Amino acid sequence: MMLISAAIWVPILVGFLLIAGGRVVNSYSKSIASVTMLLALGISAGLLAKFDSTVKGFQFGEHAEWIRSLGTSYSLGLDGISIWMFALTALLGLTAVLISNPTERSAQFFGQILILSGVLLGVFAALDLVLFYIFFELSLVPVAMLILGWGRGDQKKAATRYLAMLFGGSLLMLLAIIAIGVQFTEVTGRASMSIVDIQAVVASGQLWAGKEQLETFAFWGFLLAFLIKSPAVPGHSWLASTYESAPIGATVAGVVLKVGTYGLFRFCLPLFPHAAAANASLVTLIGVVGIIYGGVLAINQKNIFRVMAFSTVSHVGFILIGLFSFSHIGMVGAAFQQFNHGLASAAVFVLLSFLMARGFTGEFSELGGLKRKMPVFASLFMIAMLANLGLPLTSGFVGEILALMGTFESGYGHFLGLNVGYAVAAGIGAILSASYMLYAYQKMFYGEAKEHEAKDLNLNELLLGVVFAIAIIVGGVLPTFILQRMDYSVAVTGSAAKPNSGTTWLNGGGEVDPGRVYAVSTEGGSK
Repeated sequence: MMLISAAIWVPILVGFLLIAGGRVVNSYSKSIASVTMLLALGISAGLLAKFDSTVKGFQFGEHAEWIRSLGTSYSLGLDGISIWMFALTALLGLTAVLISNPTERSAQFFGQILILSGVLLGVFAALDLVLFYIFFELSLVPVAMLILGWGRGDQKKAATRYLAMLFGGSLLMLLAIIAIGVQFTEVTGRASMSIVDIQAVVASGQLWAGKEQLETFAFWGFLLAFLIKSPAVPGHSWLASTYESAPIGATVAGVVLKVGTYGLFRFCLPLFPHAAAANASLVTLIGVVGIIYGGVLAINQKNIFRVMAFSTVSHVGFILIGLFSFSHIGMVGAAFQQFNHGLASAAVFVLLSFLMARGFTGEFSELGGLKRKMPVFASLFMIAMLANLGLPLTSGFVGEILALMGTFESGYGHFLGLNVGYAVAAGIGAILSASYMLYAYQKMFYGEAKEHEAKDLNLNELLLGVVFAIAIIVGGVLPTFILQRMDYSVAVTGSAAKPNSGTTWLNGGGEVDPGRVYAVSTEGGSK
């Protein structure tokens, strides 16, 4: 059965039907959207339950010829990295529907959310460069439409900046995709845009032999697109206005941004091993600067949405340093942190949406003393905040500590010559995250109570908040369930990223040991 396709295309098709239906289906649109995303979540949960963490390569594959002259196919599949993002996308798509109550044009609103969710599911499942690029580009449109139609503040400016910066970055990736396609055809004598086919030729050492400059160009084309999307310094300037204006913070924070970090895993390392190795120290520096810079800016904000925006820049920095440490433990940490930040930041935005429904705008000047009037809300917000600052026994701790350990491991070793000072600086950045998150919490929940009649969470809000709180705690106390399913795919990706390793996603090389998995905390690195 084409389960992945069903999870992708049913939300997209229903979304277009809702938009076309307009006023006729306004009163039923939220129910229709909820059932649709519940179906997508059910499919993703079923795929996750059936996923075999010891199997090499992608699972649940779907393939059909598309544009034969370009070697492009409709090819889908999931591995231990993408399946978690696939499931998270479905969960947060459903969450975005449940927490939203638009006052006008509700059918169009929920239609855009469904289209966005379906397109993002396609991004994480695509195994063809052209197919990935199409989903990647299409994901820009629903977000911009939602900001323009239902956003807050200067909607036009926020939407324009969002589209301009992300579309500009994706054009660089398009040029890189064309370069890869041409080079693949020259080397093999046939056309293919399959990332599995391309990586197999890369692993053999043939694709970039004598073409080091072209490899570097293609690497930076992908890297810049993904750094802007993530976002990382200096391509982060669109994020704060988007967070302030977007009416669907849970989806934007939890999934849309993770398309960028996911692309680093899927493309930048295994397809450009020499260029990735040569530029690892620079990318790690970008990550460290982002950790510190994001933390410093977050401390000085007067709006909780802007605090979360610059907090995201800092969290992306941890993903970068873990991934480009090229140590197995660091890469596992980066993969886990990618999933965790999507979950933990979404938890904050879900709770903030409840606050917005009570008439608040997110400015600290109008908040204060909420703990006395909303004690349940304050408790759930505390759990989400602690996960975002990486407190032990929350899911936020696992990814950050593994990423830092991987960076230390690379710093003390000789591979790539990374400086251990990066890891020390990143550790200081982790202290900053505690400062700005605790500062924001103090501003919101303690101090002088403002004149407002905010009521605590109702039953539906409480249930949704508790679901996220449980997920955060379970992820911190029992992370092995996630790590076991990620680890083998991360190991294959890490081995493929080493020049001339001969390792591919289809036939993992000798450096990959299935079953070794989550014991990275004691073994450290690949065998």
